[in-house]
Amino acid sequence: MDEQIQFEEPEYARSAALEKHSWLAGLVIKTGLAKDDIGAQKVLLIALVLIIVATIAVFWMSSNSSSQTPPSFPLGVPSATAQPQ
Repeated sequence: MDEQIQFEEPEYARSAALEKHSWLAGLVIKTGLAKDDIGAQKVLLIALVLIIVATIAVFWMSSNSSSQTPPSFPLGVPSATAQPQ
């Protein structure tokens, strides 16, 4: 009983249609900004960096503008320092 049984099973190639990627990467690929999943990840990473830089810039600009004096009231609205006549 030294016989060995060998099975010949077909090997299937992995199809590109079965590849899974996130819906966001799929959206980037569908819009044509990237050709494959790696390209989509690069596009999303660049977008993330730009969003972070823009957020920091907005916070920095808003913190600089708060050190200035507040705008005056429009005409017809009395200010707190106005004296009655």
